[in-house]
Amino acid sequence: MSSSSSLPLHSAAAAAAHQKKATSGAAADCVSSVSFPRTVWGNGFLDKVDLSFQAKERYPNHEVLKEEVRKMFTNEVKSTGDEEAIIADKLRLVDAVQRLGIGYHFEPEIEKALEKVHDMGGDLFANIGDKGTDLYHAALRFRLLRQQGFPASQDGFRKLKNSEGRFKEWVSRDRQGLLSLYEAAHLAFNGEDILDEALNFATKNLKSSSVIHHNTNPNSFQKQIDFALRFPAWKCVPRSLARHSIDIYSEDSSQNLKLLTFAKMDFNIVQNLHQQELHEISGMNVGALEELPDRMRNTYRAVLDLYDEIEREIGKTRPTFPVDYAKDELKKLCGAYLVEIGWRAEGMVPTLEEYMINAYNSSGVPKTCTSNLIGMTPEIATREAFEWMTNESKLMKACSLIGRLQNDIFTHEYERKRNHPASAAECYMKQHGATEEEAVEFLWKEIHNAWKDIAQEYQKPTPMPVAVTDRILNLARSCNLFYEIGDGYTNSHLMKDQLTSLLFDPLPL
Repeated sequence: MSSSSSLPLHSAAAAAAHQKKATSGAAADCVSSVSFPRTVWGNGFLDKVDLSFQAKERYPNHEVLKEEVRKMFTNEVKSTGDEEAIIADKLRLVDAVQRLGIGYHFEPEIEKALEKVHDMGGDLFANIGDKGTDLYHAALRFRLLRQQGFPASQDGFRKLKNSEGRFKEWVSRDRQGLLSLYEAAHLAFNGEDILDEALNFATKNLKSSSVIHHNTNPNSFQKQIDFALRFPAWKCVPRSLARHSIDIYSEDSSQNLKLLTFAKMDFNIVQNLHQQELHEISGMNVGALEELPDRMRNTYRAVLDLYDEIEREIGKTRPTFPVDYAKDELKKLCGAYLVEIGWRAEGMVPTLEEYMINAYNSSGVPKTCTSNLIGMTPEIATREAFEWMTNESKLMKACSLIGRLQNDIFTHEYERKRNHPASAAECYMKQHGATEEEAVEFLWKEIHNAWKDIAQEYQKPTPMPVAVTDRILNLARSCNLFYEIGDGYTNSHLMKDQLTSLLFDPLPL
């Protein structure tokens, strides 16, 4: 995947040859019966939607508040040339807007604000001393600049260490600074050992702090720590981060009320939009499912009909070439599944390297991201964007690895019981004579390295506009949501509370 990773992730020629070899001995009857858990949703997507919802009628002040928030980006701290105070003010505002899920309204303002912070230069860690006076802002500045693609060096983090190479004692006591350091360290590039050490140090101390402070009722800051340990901001699905952050900010009377109120309104508006989309999907002809016979050719026909419908719909306003790209990626996905069927038919456990050649497509990531791009505006969903997305970009490879390996880590024991093709864990165990624990540890390291590749790909100049690359990043983030407490991708009851808070429960104003 990259110079830092030991696992290959697909090349067109290798995959084609591999597919031919792997499927040549597949049994004619290769369909196995699988018993999956029943959905917990029932007709929930049909019954709980307020189809009468009108944003302008429900929240007439929404646009007014949006402009009030926009003005916050131009209202600088009233100070006598105190640039550090101005920077701190900008950083806190950008962080709040992004955490609250409303950053998409203010992308030009965020870019301009962080560009100004970057251009001011200076030492990110100039004000850090033994009292830990400003570790919070130094780490926040590093994280926000790197997220936005501006250069930010890890070297300043050396100031947190003593002459023996250990982190100074005060760092572990500065809980706000430690949390900010933890969040920043998740944007490490490959080879940035200082950030790796910082992440391990911060994680250990925050977990220890969490145990101590849970002896009493946790306050809003402790809740923020607990959430970050499960879902660091860089790796968190934006809507999930927004839902949590709004709850936390609501408990803090010092937060800007206009900002919080706008975030709540906007969350409810977007939530209703998602509800209506789910209503349409849950309703595209449920009764017709009962008429489908068991054979796969009918399913194939249904899939083609779906793509034909999409093609007709987008053809009303723009060229239909995006559908061709989506169809091609679906073919590649099916081809990858055939490779796995061939392995199973032959009782074959491939090497991990062979497995990962096929994993690029079997992850479903290229197909999903390409289909996702179809719904974007023509200015974003250009032919160049589809060409880039379907030609094995480094970003797509990283996301595919994350999706494939996280799924394998959490599902390989269950899949073993239903005669499923070998997982990445089983491939590693057989190839290296390793235990399951050793295999899982290795796969997590590969996932960690893939996230570093993603962080590096977001540095300016990015390979594509962020509106395109975010389609991939957010899919990688969703893996953390699905698998944080087990195999939530397969077992919908594990995701019920999360999805209910995101899709069904509006925020009180």
